[in-house]
Amino acid sequence: MKIGIIGGGSIGLLFAGYLARNNEVTIYSRTETQASILRSKGVTIEQNNTSNTYRVQATTSTNSVSDEEFMIIAVKQYVLEEVLLQLNDLDKIPTVLFLQNGMGHIDALDKLKNRTILLGVVEHGALKIDNARVLHTGIGKTKVALFRGDKDKADLLVRENTTTFPIELHSNWREILTSKLIVNAVINPLTALFKIKNGELIYNRYFYHSMEALYNEIISVIHPVTDNMWQQVCEICNNTAENKSSMLRDVEEGRKTEVEAILGYVINEAKRKNQKLILTPFLFEGIKGIEDRGKYNG
Repeated sequence: MKIGIIGGGSIGLLFAGYLARNNEVTIYSRTETQASILRSKGVTIEQNNTSNTYRVQATTSTNSVSDEEFMIIAVKQYVLEEVLLQLNDLDKIPTVLFLQNGMGHIDALDKLKNRTILLGVVEHGALKIDNARVLHTGIGKTKVALFRGDKDKADLLVRENTTTFPIELHSNWREILTSKLIVNAVINPLTALFKIKNGELIYNRYFYHSMEALYNEIISVIHPVTDNMWQQVCEICNNTAENKSSMLRDVEEGRKTEVEAILGYVINEAKRKNQKLILTPFLFEGIKGIEDRGKYNG
């Protein structure tokens, strides 16, 4: 299968490497510099003191994508609109999978003309080392669900499921995105503001109380789809105890965060339901303030 991947970040490289084992993969990068390196060196996935390199094609994201059979869009949500505007021939691709955090991009999908649209959440830990190397810091799952179109197209991706790169097909896209949104909304802003690894949220009783209070406020707006959602949040903190959240890494490296796609969505939902929030706006303003401090370099 000819698979295109928009985005040369940690998730884009991770997917490119694993999917290149059985498919013809092209990475559409933001810069020609990265594309050139990928063409010459391929994608290297490092994990548990092992290193495997996979050959891929690469070009810039402004080039035509019409030759692909399956497109994976793995960019941050805050640049998604810009990317979609650049891809003039995206509608010629039969199947597109979106892998964004948050749920702010859902309304835009109805405007797309692609026959099959899939939505996914990624639970893997991945850290981009350089333009061609990614560290697979933790094996999780990729959960995929049909937004509209042909379910058989989703099955094509699920066939790539392996023990090191599990892919699951789910029946309800809203359920998987809602669960991921709650996890991200609880863990990411607190770790970014306190500048702590995920595990400290459960090992430090004061941070734990803050996490619990934030969770209760968020689920008053975004209702969990399972009864054990709090347990899932705590388990993720424990299983990724030594990991830094993506938002913390963005803060440390002076990048823009996805707080608008995550907490911003919660705040907008609360306004729509005429609910008053306290902790969520405080955290939102705190993270935006850090971005605006002069560290954010675009």
